[in-house]
Amino acid sequence: MQLNKNLIAAGIAAAVLIGGCATGGAQKSANANWPSLVVHLHGGSGNAYLVDPASDLVVATLKTENGAGLGATTPDARKVYVGAEAEGGTTVSVIDLDKRAVTARIVTGNRPKHPAVSPDGKFAMINHWGLDNGKLRVTFIDTATDKIARNIELDVAGQAKGPTSMHNAWSYDSRYAFTLDRVDDNFVVIDRNDWSVKKIKTPSKPHYVTPSPDGKEVWVTIEGKDKDKERPGALVYDLTRPGMPQIARVDMPLKQQNVLEGHHGNFTQDGKHFYILNRGPGSKLEGNEIAVFDTATKQLVTSIDTGSTGIGHTYNTPDGKYAVVTNYGNNTISIVDAKSFKLVKDIQLGKGRMGHIAFTPDSRWGYVSNAGDGNLHKIDMAKLEAVKEIKTGNAPGGSQVLNVWTNVFEELPR
Repeated sequence: MQLNKNLIAAGIAAAVLIGGCATGGAQKSANANWPSLVVHLHGGSGNAYLVDPASDLVVATLKTENGAGLGATTPDARKVYVGAEAEGGTTVSVIDLDKRAVTARIVTGNRPKHPAVSPDGKFAMINHWGLDNGKLRVTFIDTATDKIARNIELDVAGQAKGPTSMHNAWSYDSRYAFTLDRVDDNFVVIDRNDWSVKKIKTPSKPHYVTPSPDGKEVWVTIEGKDKDKERPGALVYDLTRPGMPQIARVDMPLKQQNVLEGHHGNFTQDGKHFYILNRGPGSKLEGNEIAVFDTATKQLVTSIDTGSTGIGHTYNTPDGKYAVVTNYGNNTISIVDAKSFKLVKDIQLGKGRMGHIAFTPDSRWGYVSNAGDGNLHKIDMAKLEAVKEIKTGNAPGGSQVLNVWTNVFEELPR
């Protein structure tokens, strides 16, 4: 099957106000091409497997770095930037999809976590899981030269315990870079015009940043501390007003949930609803509740219990029909109807916990990574059943599978 390389995703832009005048959500468009390959990153082996979805064959195996499990595609579909987050890792690998080769290895700092490429394609932002000389480093790589354009060194007051950062995102006009400081629990906004930094304190560990599709808000998912005073949920900030004030907070209901940890939060493809997932902490990956909120009213619409446990991610299909839930707890993915918010089906795949999914642009096929067996599992999205296992790694350590550019982890170009 040939992939449409010219599918255009409209990204809606708004200037994120940090101290000046609001822009009122001025709109711009960002184009994203779909590559003709699916990339499976394998942190366990330190390889990247390039799969041709026309044949489902591995057409190249590339050496990256140990722990290189998360990456980001450029909007032109030419490159993938991959961070080596394992202990001792310092390098971002650059994969050229046309050449089917690693063309650069860039030393950025202590445990580069999750690259995010700006909508205009000019910069790859890299956060880090470790501190460098006592500071939390955010690196910006010039994608034209694959050289470091700038390092932002964030002061931290507390002691680093566990991951010091998590996931990144960009405003849709590419001006503002969003990242997280998990040492002192801050949401961090970096202005690319003058490289100034704004920190916003969060009441519990921040985990995930999601700009709204209309460019007017940003939702920051927080992990929570307990069921009473500090539940998992999301903090909502207004990007059109001076100072970017918090305008709402939404909390998960946590029905029949014995453990808690708010993980990722994502908008539906139409932008009308927002999912937040309860994963549970690293020792008890048992959470299975998805909370669905109306983005206009900020009210809870419903909650969904899944057969997938330790749930972390809701991946939108390109047509907006389904959300596919992947996890850290078992080998089950859950399919949710994105209109009715009903659980449609649980599907068991492979020999370990599930990881991530990438779709063909027509939404016909999904490729799901399994961290236990290290392989890809092909899903027929019309029949909602597994049809093939593609040997990519064939050993524990399977990580992200990706193809097209995304502004945040699980949302696709619109």
